[in-house]
Amino acid sequence: MQSILYPGGIPLWRNVVFIQWAIQIVSAVVVIAIVSGFIVNVANEIQDREIPFGFSFLDEAAQIPIGESVIQYEPSNSYLYGFTVAALNTIKASVLGVITATILGIIIGVSRLSRNWLLSRIALVYIETFRNIPLLIQLLFWFLIILELPNVREGYVFFDAFYLNNSGFYLPWASPLGGFWPWAILSIAGLIAAIFAFNFLSKREIETGQPSYPIVAGFAIFILVTIIGLLIFSPLDIVVPERQEGPFGRLQGGARLTGSFFALLIGLVVYTSAFIAEIVRAGIQAVNRGQTEAARSLGLNTNAGLRYVIFPQALRVIIPPLISQYLNLTKNSSLAAAIGYPDLVSVTTTMTQIAPAISLIGMVMVTYLAMSLFYSLVGNIYNRITRYAGVG
Repeated sequence: MQSILYPGGIPLWRNVVFIQWAIQIVSAVVVIAIVSGFIVNVANEIQDREIPFGFSFLDEAAQIPIGESVIQYEPSNSYLYGFTVAALNTIKASVLGVITATILGIIIGVSRLSRNWLLSRIALVYIETFRNIPLLIQLLFWFLIILELPNVREGYVFFDAFYLNNSGFYLPWASPLGGFWPWAILSIAGLIAAIFAFNFLSKREIETGQPSYPIVAGFAIFILVTIIGLLIFSPLDIVVPERQEGPFGRLQGGARLTGSFFALLIGLVVYTSAFIAEIVRAGIQAVNRGQTEAARSLGLNTNAGLRYVIFPQALRVIIPPLISQYLNLTKNSSLAAAIGYPDLVSVTTTMTQIAPAISLIGMVMVTYLAMSLFYSLVGNIYNRITRYAGVG
């Protein structure tokens, strides 16, 4: 009967599996001890120095102004509500930035590989220019350009409905007058129908070689069903911005995107899309050239070959660094304080003048960590799907 100390006849100090587990356990104990010691020391210092700490203040009235908010906000609202408003402002900027930067980055990355010399060089100049200028400088640049626009009375007017001036961009906005859920259910049905149409037309295009325009057809079906649902169940009340009489000629009605938000969005999109473009270019070039020749041998033109053969394979290379750029864009949105946009950092900094700073900064750190982990989770799920189910 073999000794427990010698499983398989190998001494424990020579057993590779035992050594690996021992090292991991010892490392975990050391890390936990260091982190615990740090937390205990910080807690003791906070207590000894009587530094304000705690979260009881969250129910008190914030009494601070927030110039722009996704949801209705009043200074009489609580600190927690104001913190939520600031977090939603950050999420709005980061989500719109991620979507727009991805679209623009893909276009520029593909253009960088174009056979058209002029288009390729324009894409190259764009990439090398904007990714090598610090983001803070770009934000200040775009913000100063917006400030140089004409005032509200002399601003630019498009189609008597869109107004652009140094206070922001005003555009018509719609709110449903009827029930929301019937329209939402019909819109979901339209989305499902659009997906089925896209898959059917894509398969038909591959089998027959005839262009079927699956993206255009799917998008048209979704928009058509959504519009029909609005007309039947929930007619919209479209409010158009109007200039008011008076010495300042202020605009009322519709939706307004402030100048600081515009500057932040443009800066984040332009800066991040330059990096995404390089990621897309490298991912496409990582695909074996024989795949392009195989696509041509099947009768697929350049666009169809890129969409059905090259780009799906390139996604395996593109997705991991692309998620990193999403994380960078979300974290870079904290620079919005430099141009006056009321994001999470800007609003929290104002709150720290009255409320416990350590508590608020801790909440900011946890919020950014949660947003970053969400992007990482989405990327890991996609990688798992493509690993076992393939791309298509």
